[in-house]
Amino acid sequence: MSKPEDIMKALAGVIGANDPEASVKHFLDTGFPPLNNASSANWDNGGPVGRVIEIAGPPSSGKTAIATALMTAAQKAGGIAAFMDHERSFMSSVAKKIGLDTTPGIFIYKKPETFEQSVDTFHKTVALIRDKKLIAKDAPIVWVFDSLAAMVPQSVLQDAKGNAREAAERNMNDNTALARATSAHFPAIAMIAEKYDVLVIFLNQMRKKIGVVFGDPRKTTGGDAPEFYFSQRLWLSAAQIKGPNGDVLGMEVSGMFVKNKVARPFAKAKWRFMFQPDGTGRFDVERSLIEFLNEEKLFPTTKPDGKEVRKGFVFWEGKEIARENLARQIEAEGPTGFAKLRALLPAAYKPPVVADVELAALVSEETKEAA
Repeated sequence: MSKPEDIMKALAGVIGANDPEASVKHFLDTGFPPLNNASSANWDNGGPVGRVIEIAGPPSSGKTAIATALMTAAQKAGGIAAFMDHERSFMSSVAKKIGLDTTPGIFIYKKPETFEQSVDTFHKTVALIRDKKLIAKDAPIVWVFDSLAAMVPQSVLQDAKGNAREAAERNMNDNTALARATSAHFPAIAMIAEKYDVLVIFLNQMRKKIGVVFGDPRKTTGGDAPEFYFSQRLWLSAAQIKGPNGDVLGMEVSGMFVKNKVARPFAKAKWRFMFQPDGTGRFDVERSLIEFLNEEKLFPTTKPDGKEVRKGFVFWEGKEIARENLARQIEAEGPTGFAKLRALLPAAYKPPVVADVELAALVSEETKEAA
């Protein structure tokens, strides 16, 4: 029998050397360390560049806010962000408040009419950016599709000859058009993302499977292809945060990676997404990190006099302070204040994962569907 090196030498003239593996070279910060950790087992590493991911959840849960944070991180690293607005709901004024630079060139904004047009724009643009070396080789590109559910396959709008179809001509066959489109295009999208070092984000909507008794009844749109070609699937759930008068002030959002090919799956994180007076939403990373540190008992639980810290308060820089007041103080201090909070994070940490009984139910449901 031949030695491995002799086999490789014999094959070299036909297939060449082994290709490098499709590893994630760099990650982008979501702005919230516990979410980063759930994504990659690292406080700094959030979205994996070179992969296709999904962020799905109910309305007003901050899906676009997370995507915008990742687009902003790409720009700060010298890269480019792009947003395909299939829902026709993107507001640049809101994105600017979060930190996105909407200057044309480093931000691409399009409103494609069809699924195919959107994918074609993505492929041609990222290829041009890399081939013409318009940005540094290691500068990331983030490409957001908002949302997969709103992407209309060309076959729904046009017939085989390219003529517009009347609404009355549409039929039940059009209901499965999106699933067929994802099956046809997602393998290529995953390949393009890796080839051109792009973090591709599909925002998606939630649906419920009828008749599910055990396990998670939620599903996302787009058929079966997305669950195979997404490297990560971050599913969100949200509960209302109400004020003293019953007004809804925001959402407490829980995110779980129901699929993760770059770290442990089923890791979870939670945070606050607060509604602002102007109608926009804000990812309240300050209060969210304070809540995380408090739950993990990373603040002192007793004061120097031996008395316990009161409920709703934390001990910070020599004094007892309400958690909300500290959050706003940290916000006012900017990056310096947030860095002080972040310094309390432990070097070694395992994020919470879905409970064993819950996981068993999910596995049971998936097995039932496969059968």
